[in-house]
Amino acid sequence: MEAHLVAEISVGAVRHNLRLLRSHVGPDVRICPAVKADCYGHGLEILLPVIAEESDAMAVATADEAMELRQLGYTGEILMFFTPSSLPIGGRARETLKELISNNVTLTVVSADDVEAVACAAGELGVEASAHIKVDTGMGRSGVLHDVVGDLLSSVRREPSLRLTGLYTHFATADESDKSYTHAQLDNFQRVVDTCRGGDDLTIHAANSAAAIDLPVSHFDMIRPGIAVYGYQPSDEIQTVLPLRPCLRLTSIVMQIKDITAGSSVGYGLTHTFDRPSRVGLVPVGYADGYPRNLSGEVSMRIAGADVPVCGRVAMDQVIVDLTDIPSVRIGQEAEVISADPSEPHSVENLASLAGTIPYEITCGLGRRIRRVPVE
Repeated sequence: MEAHLVAEISVGAVRHNLRLLRSHVGPDVRICPAVKADCYGHGLEILLPVIAEESDAMAVATADEAMELRQLGYTGEILMFFTPSSLPIGGRARETLKELISNNVTLTVVSADDVEAVACAAGELGVEASAHIKVDTGMGRSGVLHDVVGDLLSSVRREPSLRLTGLYTHFATADESDKSYTHAQLDNFQRVVDTCRGGDDLTIHAANSAAAIDLPVSHFDMIRPGIAVYGYQPSDEIQTVLPLRPCLRLTSIVMQIKDITAGSSVGYGLTHTFDRPSRVGLVPVGYADGYPRNLSGEVSMRIAGADVPVCGRVAMDQVIVDLTDIPSVRIGQEAEVISADPSEPHSVENLASLAGTIPYEITCGLGRRIRRVPVE
């Protein structure tokens, strides 16, 4: 069945972006893309082959995401960001941990309870589980506080069924032009690294997309790029701008056309009034598909080579566009909702700016009614 909304996902663009990152950080730094949230809304199943080919590991948030990677046939290293405390309480948590460990998923631990849970599950299986310690160096989110890592490290090393394989942190402001706070976090992290390395062969990692691009000192053994993999600049404040290629183009169709008189108002709340006789079209895309409602009255689409304004409020399933100046448009004609060209007014970056948000939210919000198809 044909879909009224199609997202063309460029495998070639993702390949280009990963190779660009590889060239930027050098051959000695491993690349571990974040593929959580269905590859930031772009489609894990579509992009998995190219990401697996061009990367050294992959990172996910949840247990379900880790197991999906295995079910899709990925055999490489997986790092799960969420800790055991994110799992359901009780026996189900133990069974889920055992499933993750059996499938060679590297777990994140941030507390003595995490260590005990992982060690017990691994002990029941008679295997050694791999874990990374996440350090809170100043973001104030997940992680063990940097000044008490030693106690956690000792508890990990006491467990014969648990092997520490990595140490990592996450930056709060790496995408800002002022890197002073990021450097303070780096200093905190470096002190932890110097204390914890010991005789362990640890993978040290800290850099997200912004730091990977803009802060070479943060590269350590591995980077964890996210948004840059899919072709979007981490922010407009970073000093180094790589020629990334956005991998998403979203299209719909014109499903109705009609003529209206001057003075007609349209949409919920009748917020847009036409001051001339006009020709309007209906395009089936709305906030249920991730097209933000607060774009109402601010955004355009590309139809028949022209930028046409969206008139009135974005509804759940459809928007109204002004076709008056392009009378050749016919029902069924393509409407480009999101352009893969970052310079276009309806690119992911520009839509995010108009909506007062970030590109991540635009792509992650793309709904299930959108059929994602791979293109080169």
